[in-house]
Amino acid sequence: MDDFTAYMNQVMGPYFAPLESAEGAWAPSADVSENDEAYHVDIDLPGVEKEDITVGLEGQELTVTGESKKLEHMEGSTRRAARSVGKFEFAVRLPHAVDSAACTAEFSNGVLCMTLPKTATGDHKTIEVK
Repeated sequence: MDDFTAYMNQVMGPYFAPLESAEGAWAPSADVSENDEAYHVDIDLPGVEKEDITVGLEGQELTVTGESKKLEHMEGSTRRAARSVGKFEFAVRLPHAVDSAACTAEFSNGVLCMTLPKTATGDHKTIEVK
C-alpha cells in the first residue's frame, strides 16, 4: 500500500495535495497570492497549536512544518476519520526574493496568514540574446 501511495503522490502531485502516508505526513491546504509589493500565504491548520508551527525561509524557499495532535477525547475504535493528524509540511519556492526581516506571520482561528514583502533590489537580470 505504501508503494501505491507513493506512486499516486508522484503522478497526481501537481494537481492534488499528497495522499496521507503510513507515517501520518500530510500537506495542508494553502493559498498563495501576490501583488507588486508582497506575497501573501494563507494556510489552513485546523486543530494545530501555534507552538507546534515552525516557519522557515531560506532564500526563496518558504517551508511551514509542524504537527497536528490527536484530540484527547478520541479513544476507542474510529468509525470515520477525515481530519489529518500527525506531522505536516507545506513548501513553496517563491519566484522573487523576499525581505526576510520584514516578513510577518499571524495565526488565528486555525489559519496561518503570512505576508512576505518582495525585496526592492534583487539579483534578477535580463540578458539580451544575440
